[in-house]
Amino acid sequence: MAFPQARRSTTRWSLILRVIAGVVGAAAAIVLLLAIWMVVSSRFGWDDRDVHGYSLLFGTPIALFAGLVTAVSLPLAVPPAHRSRTRAVTLGVLAVTVVLLVIAVVTA
Repeated sequence: MAFPQARRSTTRWSLILRVIAGVVGAAAAIVLLLAIWMVVSSRFGWDDRDVHGYSLLFGTPIALFAGLVTAVSLPLAVPPAHRSRTRAVTLGVLAVTVVLLVIAVVTA
């Protein structure tokens, strides 16, 4: 307990890094949702919207990459006591999303 400023600065830096991880995770989640919307609208939408299927082909890898960034960064934004549960939830959601996106591409 000789250096209380050192402990406080570490806490301050961890809070700053958690906020940065939260911003990155939220931005990646928005990109993920937009890419999923693009893939779903290409797969189940009208034929005149995406004639050649480029939204389906390019939206799937974008969604996979954004989902991976979301699954890695969002657990870093929560307190350390809740990171394992958050990591399990985000990786589970990512696994389901990957399976559904691959099914959408294969069955197109």
